Amino acid sequence: MNIEEIKKEALEFKAQNITELSDKVFELKNKGVSFLGCVAFVQTNQQLSLAEARKMTLGLECWSSEDKARIDCSYRLMLSEFEE
Repeated sequence: MNIEEIKKEALEFKAQNITELSDKVFELKNKGVSFLGCVAFVQTNQQLSLAEARKMTLGLECWSSEDKARIDCSYRLMLSEFEE
């Protein structure tokens, strides 16, 4: 899925609660959507800032401990590159 398809799906999906949102993100993840694509989905669906959407997406139950560690490592690496 490209970013436009992800955002379109986010606008069409109406999560009634955090569990439904988590299930939908898990579905996207299983379809091969990257973490950043999932953040874009949550950002659009929940109408959040990018920082809030990243935090919310990472907090969903669809990520394993290994996923979270890998995502956090990538995030820290990206931040360190900006600081240089």
